Amino acid sequence: MRHQKRVKKLNRTKSHREALFMNLANSLFYHESIKTTTTKAMELRKVAERLITLAKRKDLHSLRLAFSVLRDKAIVKKLFTEIGDRYTAINGGYTRVVKIGNRKGDNAPMAIIELTQKKEEKKEKEGKKPAKKAEKKSTGKAGKKAEEKTEKKEKKEKIEKKAEKKATATAEKKPAKKTKKAEEEVTETTET
Repeated sequence: MRHQKRVKKLNRTKSHREALFMNLANSLFYHESIKTTTTKAMELRKVAERLITLAKRKDLHSLRLAFSVLRDKAIVKKLFTEIGDRYTAINGGYTRVVKIGNRKGDNAPMAIIELTQKKEEKKEKEGKKPAKKAEKKSTGKAGKKAEEKTEKKEKKEKIEKKAEKKATATAEKKPAKKTKKAEEEVTETTET
């Protein structure tokens, strides 16, 4: 009987289940957000939270325990150097599970599991316009319509700029060389 067992079997053997969570945890720490079934996400949350708690301790024993679960040096290094440092002031609640509806093929309930604190992205170059990106973050139908309108305006502006450049380029061009016929016509008009 499995009374009061805390782990869901997920219709897998113990070794298969451990391998599954090892791979899911590696993907979660590498990408910082993954899409999986809701049940797997809820179980993965337990594994990931324990590993982040180990990473916060930053001792050799914790590193070895984390490596015994993840079995990937690069991911363990990232976990202990980057991810563990983000959560030093927080006790628990390192991951978030967001339900996103059912999968098309088998109607399985799906969810996104992600780290609550994302890594800080590098600041954009000063030449780019960050204000336009802030406008595009709106969601819903109204947000999509607004995005489409701004994209159309940007396209029109680009087309107008190209047309202006062509017009100025043609105006600045040197006049074409005169041919013999053109010279004869000019002399005839000046004589009369």
